[in-house]
Amino acid sequence: MRAARIRPTCSDGTPYGFPGNVAPSSAIEIPDNVPVPQISKPGELLIQVKASTVYKDNLEWNELYPPSHATLGNDFSGIVVAVHDSEQDFRVGDHVYGMTHANRGGTWAEYAIVTTEEAVKKPDNLSWEEAAAIPGSALTADQALFRHVGLDDAAQNGQKRILITGPAGGIGTFLVQFAVLAGHHVVAASSSNERNESFLRSIGANEIVEYTTMGTLDKVDVVVDSVGSQVLADCWSVIKSDGTLLSFDACSWGYREEHKEKGISKGKEGVRALYMIAEPSRESMARITEHVAKGNIKGRVSKVVSLSDVREAYESAHSRGIGHGKIVVLI
Repeated sequence: MRAARIRPTCSDGTPYGFPGNVAPSSAIEIPDNVPVPQISKPGELLIQVKASTVYKDNLEWNELYPPSHATLGNDFSGIVVAVHDSEQDFRVGDHVYGMTHANRGGTWAEYAIVTTEEAVKKPDNLSWEEAAAIPGSALTADQALFRHVGLDDAAQNGQKRILITGPAGGIGTFLVQFAVLAGHHVVAASSSNERNESFLRSIGANEIVEYTTMGTLDKVDVVVDSVGSQVLADCWSVIKSDGTLLSFDACSWGYREEHKEKGISKGKEGVRALYMIAEPSRESMARITEHVAKGNIKGRVSKVVSLSDVREAYESAHSRGIGHGKIVVLI
């Protein structure tokens, strides 16, 4: 079968991911003789992958650097082609979608092993492309707001004022929608009102600001950051002294200690500062699928590419000109 994989070593033989070096997009290879994976234990499904997506920071995930080649791709939509003899919830022929664990990847390939915790039945009203565009981004948003921050999903304990950075991105759009659906007040901060304001209004954001003017905002109860760097640092000035700040930007691991050492978070010692990595979850996916079925959310596709074009697609994922939505890889 064909699959897109990371070449395991640099030109000098040093393994990628150790000690901390990140593979460039040129390290993505697409051989056509990769063995089809086989089910080896209960809880595994073999699927024929129909579509996956591109994450702009995927090559920065050190979890993907084992001693041998790693197949990229985490989001998937596809057809179950084999199940374990003990399987009761899924059958051959089921149409499924979901996200594989960050340390495995595997879905930039014609066939992939996924687990029953990672897959749910795909709603019939979603195309393969639309379905693939949902899981990773929606799971991250759902778990950020309701598992880690601990928001009430019906605002029964009072409306919270929530600042979301990167709100027009793949994850940000779900953060805005889920927070609004739960009855909270959303402040969306992006790099350009001219480019993003109309879109952000259309998905329910209550206030729209640019990063350069965040300092003028009334204080917020919660910040959910997907941008990192200086934007994340600037969020300390906006959050209430007893608020919650969460980031899942791939390069922001350890920001709490760094910001404390540099004095950036001085005076905000009461803030609950969190970092998270999304995990596959049938519970989260069931909640997401219910929203999809009701028409509350949908997968937004900005561009569709073939497996042969994933290297170029990974590069273009860093461009602000790709529109609002995910780059989908049609397998």
